[in-house]
Amino acid sequence: MATFEADTGDTATGETPEAGGDLAGTNWVLGTLNDELRISGTSPFLQFATDGTVSGSDGCNQFSTTYVQDGSNLTIEQPAASTMMACEEPVMAQATAFMTALADTTNFAMTEYDLALLNGEQILATFIVNSSDLADTAWEVVNYNNGRDAVVSLVLGTEISANFGVEGDLTGNAGCNQYFTTFTASDGSIEIGTIGSSMRFCSEPPGVMEQEAEYLAALESAVTYSLQGDMLQMRTAEDQLAVVMTRKLMVDLPEPEPAVPTGRITGAPQGVNVRSGPGVNFPIIGLAQNGDEGEIVGRSADNRWWAAAVPSAQDGIGWVSADFVIAINASDVPVIEVAPPIIIVPTAAPTPTPIPAPTATPTPQISFTADQTSIQQGQCTTLRWSVENIQAVWVYPQGERFDRFPRTGQGSEQVCPTSTTTYEMRVLLRDGSTVIRQVTVNVTGATPDPLAGTRWDVVNFNNGQGGLVTLLQNTHMTMVFSADGQLTGSASCNNYFASYQVNGSNITISPPGSSQRICDVPEGIMEQEAQFLAILPSVATFQINGSILEMRTAGGQGAVVANRIP
Repeated sequence: MATFEADTGDTATGETPEAGGDLAGTNWVLGTLNDELRISGTSPFLQFATDGTVSGSDGCNQFSTTYVQDGSNLTIEQPAASTMMACEEPVMAQATAFMTALADTTNFAMTEYDLALLNGEQILATFIVNSSDLADTAWEVVNYNNGRDAVVSLVLGTEISANFGVEGDLTGNAGCNQYFTTFTASDGSIEIGTIGSSMRFCSEPPGVMEQEAEYLAALESAVTYSLQGDMLQMRTAEDQLAVVMTRKLMVDLPEPEPAVPTGRITGAPQGVNVRSGPGVNFPIIGLAQNGDEGEIVGRSADNRWWAAAVPSAQDGIGWVSADFVIAINASDVPVIEVAPPIIIVPTAAPTPTPIPAPTATPTPQISFTADQTSIQQGQCTTLRWSVENIQAVWVYPQGERFDRFPRTGQGSEQVCPTSTTTYEMRVLLRDGSTVIRQVTVNVTGATPDPLAGTRWDVVNFNNGQGGLVTLLQNTHMTMVFSADGQLTGSASCNNYFASYQVNGSNITISPPGSSQRICDVPEGIMEQEAQFLAILPSVATFQINGSILEMRTAGGQGAVVANRIP
C-alpha cells in the first residue's frame, strides 16, 4: 500500500502533524489537495530552501517564490515566477487549486514525515516527506548515457525499470533481460555493485540489445545521485549524466471487503504495471507490488485483463494483466468495454479475387474551433473538434509531442492558457496523408516573456547525433535573451545572433548568424560550435526549473541545458 495515498484524515505514518517545526531544507510531495487525492501521474512538490525561497511543481509547471515562517505561521508569496506549459484540463485545474492553496496558507503543522498546509483550522493540502533515501522505491528509466558522451532516450517500444530494495538490492528490467545487483547510497553518493542478468536474446525492436548493454554500463558508472520531485538523476565521477529516472507511483489497492471478487498480485517480484486500459498500449498509471490484494470490479472481453478498484485512478479503475493475478470469486464480474488507444494498423494486401466495382472514398469532414479566441489572463475557453472518415486525430498545444494527445472523432476540451497559445489538431486521413488545423487563443494581460533579460551558461547541448553532450574542456557557451526578442551569446569560438519568439512554453529561434573567427584549440571546438548553432532552430519548447533552463525539440528530444547567470 502506498503511504502517499493515505486518506485525508490520517497521515502517512499515523502520527498527527504538530504545529511548528523548521521548514528550511525540507522537501515534500503532495498527498491530498482540498480533501481529494492528487491526479494519478502527477507529482506536485515543494522544496523549502534555507535562503527563504520555496520552489517546486504544481503538477504542470515549475515555480519559484519566497516564504516567511514565524513559528507555526507561514506565508508563501504570490504570484510566483513560473514556467508556462499548457497541460490537459484536469491537470491545469489541479495546478490552479494547488497554487491557490499556497496563496491561502496562513499556518502549518508537520512531523518528521508529514506536512499539512492550513488556513486557520482548515486543511488545504497534505504532503509526505520526499526522502533522499532510495530504499524501497521503484523507478522508470527515461534517459541514459550511451557511453559516447550522449544522453539518449529509450528505443521506442521498450521499458527499463529500477527497483531499490530495503536490503541494498537493486533489480529491474533492462529492456530485454532482468538484471540484479547491489547498491549503497548516502548523502548523495551511490555505489552500484557488479551487475548480473538473465541471458535472453531479443531481436525486436531493433537496437534493444545494444541499449541494454549501454544502460547497464551507465548504471554501473554512477557515483552520485540527486532527487527533485519525482525525478532521479545519477552522475558519473566526471559529473556527466549517467541515468535519468522518474518515480513509479505505487498504486493504493484498498483492502477488499469479505466475499467480494478479489485478486492478488503474484509472480511479479519487481511489481506489475497498472494501466488505464486492458492492454500494453494503454498508459501506465502506477505500480502494484507482488502480494498486493484488491477488489476485482470487471474483466476484459478476452479474459486477459482484470479491472481493479483504484481510487487514485482518474476513473477509479486500473487494469492488470491476468498473467500476474490469482482471482477469487471473480467468475461473474462484468465485462468492461474500454475504447482502444489509437493504433494505426497497415491494411493487408488484397487476395487475388475478382476486383469489385470501385466505390467512392468517403470525403473527410474536419472542423476545429474555439468558443473564444481572445480572452483575459485567468479566463478559459473551449476547443471543439469534429472529424469523420479519417484514421486518427490528435489535439495538442503547438510544440508538444502530438502522440501524447490522442482524441476521439468528436469532442471538446476547456483550456486556460496563461499566455497567447496556438493549439493544433493533427488528422491522419485514410490515404495516409496528414492535415493540420490551428487555432490561436490570444491572452490579454499575459505574463511577460520569462526569458527576456536573462543570461545562461550552456552545460549540455544536442550534437545532432542522438543525445545531449557536455562541452569540450576549457570552452564556454552562453545564451542572452533580450527584451526586444534577440538572442545573442558566445558559441565557444564566435559570437552569434538570432531572433526568438515565445508562445507560452513554446519558443521559435531563427537560424543564427555569427562572426567568422577560426579557433584551433581545443581540438573539435569548431565542430562543437557548428553543432550547437545547428540545434538552436530546432528548439520548440522550454522550461525554467529554478536556475536551470531546459529546451527541447518538437519531437521531445533534449536540445539545450543551461544554468542561469546571476
